[in-house]
Amino acid sequence: MKFKNKSYNEVNVEINGERVDVNSLEDGSVSLEHYKNTRANSDGFEALYPKLNDEALIHAAKNHLKNIPFKRKPVTYEESLAACITPELIKRLELK
Repeated sequence: MKFKNKSYNEVNVEINGERVDVNSLEDGSVSLEHYKNTRANSDGFEALYPKLNDEALIHAAKNHLKNIPFKRKPVTYEESLAACITPELIKRLELK
């Protein structure tokens, strides 16, 4: 029996249980409600982020930040981006 090799670059996104062609969505058109009901692989989420409206993008960013442990002051660009700059950007977006 031959098994088909799964392509890891394949974009898979389901919103409310329905498969969605992410490329057909307009930028900024996916609401927080839809985002919360999304299942996707890593490539799918990466393709979906530009499609999120501001509220959904803020939610996604906060969720990602919660999953990054900070045990010290930031010493790298990546740590500074996650610990300092991104929270400030979120705060300013929320004020809009």
